Amino acid sequence: MTCPTLAPALILTALSLLMGWKGLPLHPVWNARIMAITGGATVLAVISTIIFVAAVYTAEMLALTMVESGTFARFLLSHGPVPPYLGMVSLALLGASLVRAIRLFEGLREEMRVVRDQAERIRRQDHPVAMAVPGEQGGVLISRGLTRLLDRRQLQVVFRHEHSHLRHHHHLYSALASLFVALVPPLCVLQRALLLALERWADEDAAAATGDRALVAHTIARVALAAPQARSTWNLALAEAHTLKRVQALLADAPSANRVAGPALLGGTGV
Repeated sequence: MTCPTLAPALILTALSLLMGWKGLPLHPVWNARIMAITGGATVLAVISTIIFVAAVYTAEMLALTMVESGTFARFLLSHGPVPPYLGMVSLALLGASLVRAIRLFEGLREEMRVVRDQAERIRRQDHPVAMAVPGEQGGVLISRGLTRLLDRRQLQVVFRHEHSHLRHHHHLYSALASLFVALVPPLCVLQRALLLALERWADEDAAAATGDRALVAHTIARVALAAPQARSTWNLALAEAHTLKRVQALLADAPSANRVAGPALLGGTGV
C-alpha cells in the first residue's frame, strides 16, 4: 500500500477539520455550501480508500488460481501487500460504518414520524418550541408556550427563520452532516460548524426580512433562555445551537454577500 493511495483521504480529512475549526470569512450561505461539498468529498475519499484497502487485503487471501484468472484481482495485488492488521481494521471499519449509517437513517425516519404524529401535542406544549418540519405536509410548528413568550414582531422573526430552513432545504444539509459523522466520526468538528452556518443563514434571512438585526438577536436569546434542550438530530430550531455566537454576529454588521468570492470558492471547492 503506497502513500499516494492514502493521500486523498488524508488531505481532505485535514481540510475538513481545518474548515470546521476555522471556517471561511464568507457569508453563511457560501460557508454552508462549501462545507457540505468538502464533507461529502472527504467521506467519499475516506470510505473509498477503506474499501480499496479491504479489497487488496481480500485479494491477497484468494487462491493463486483465482487471482491469476482475474485482471482486477491482479490490479489489486499490484497495490499490496497490506499488513493483516490493516486489512482486518479496514473490514471492521466498513462494517461499523454500514451499521452506523443504517441506524442513522432509521433514527431520522422515526423522529420525523413522531413529530408528524404528535404535531398537535407539540402545539399545546407550554414550553417554547419552534421547528421547521419538511415535507409536503410540513411547515412551521410552534408551541402555545412560544406564542405566550413572544410578541407579534418576535413571532414574525420565528416564522422568517423557520421558513428560511424550509425554503433552502436545510434539513438535507443537517441530515448529510449527521451522515458524515456516522461514516467518519472525526468530522464531528465539521458538523458543528455546518450546523452553525445553517443557523446563521436562517438568522440573516430573518434579519433581512424584518430589517432589524437587534430584534432577531433578542428573539433568539429570549427563546434560548426559555427553551428545553434539543433532542432531535435532524431538526434545526430557532435557538438550540450556538446561541452566543449567533447573537454576537447579529449584533455586528451584516456580512458581505460575497457575490464574486462565494461562487468562485464554491466552484473551486466542487472541482
